Amino acid sequence: MLRLFTKLMRASLGESKFAAMKGTPLVLLHGYPFDHTMWEKVVATFEADRRFLAPDLRGFGVEPGQAEPSLELMADDVAQQLPGEAVIAGFSMGGYVALALAEKHPELVAGLALINSQAAADTDEARLGRRAMIEKVRKEGTGAATDAAIPKLFANPRAELSRYALNGAERAGVAGIGWVLEAMARRPDRTDVLRQLRKPILIVHSTDDKFIPATRARELAANLKAKYVEIEGAGHGTPLEAPDKVALAIKDFADGH
Repeated sequence: MLRLFTKLMRASLGESKFAAMKGTPLVLLHGYPFDHTMWEKVVATFEADRRFLAPDLRGFGVEPGQAEPSLELMADDVAQQLPGEAVIAGFSMGGYVALALAEKHPELVAGLALINSQAAADTDEARLGRRAMIEKVRKEGTGAATDAAIPKLFANPRAELSRYALNGAERAGVAGIGWVLEAMARRPDRTDVLRQLRKPILIVHSTDDKFIPATRARELAANLKAKYVEIEGAGHGTPLEAPDKVALAIKDFADGH
């Protein structure tokens, strides 16, 4: 049974927030360049008796160490925190980690939610872009990463939202940003993982996502016959820009287990 906390506590995976629970545990995996705090607006809508885990992934508040960059390693970190099945919800990069978890530890997945994420691998162009950003961050610092990301993260960028990305990148540092970018660049296509999962799948996306077009998410959901929720007028960062709608979709999905 998961230990229950009412405050932010330091766990082996980083800063994790727990609450008392009803139903199946819910795991919220953050995106790049954020940390666990990006879920604040979502979890604020949760009932007091819902138990959830919102960890900092390796590289963000947790030193990457000497290991080779790997989403699979990040997934193993999460698996070590789970005593049994949980509903796994991943935003963007967190979705990539969720897919790696589903591939390596399917027995821990009661259901899988991809929020503004995808199963496809990077194109060659995207991979080159990530590696160019790694070099730029090494030369210019983490501001290079947030300067590139923030204009595309939100349909209506504002300081209140941007600070989550700025704080996450600062906590990650140059080493963490570089490690995570390379891990994402190396990821394989995991569409077959979704096809073979045999567990409920939810895909949440937004109409104004500038990183991953909504058409791609609609097509994936249709091919998988997965539940699909589309959020109007929000950019890529839906958990911050449309937290109530994301929370409702996640809660409805989790409560089905």
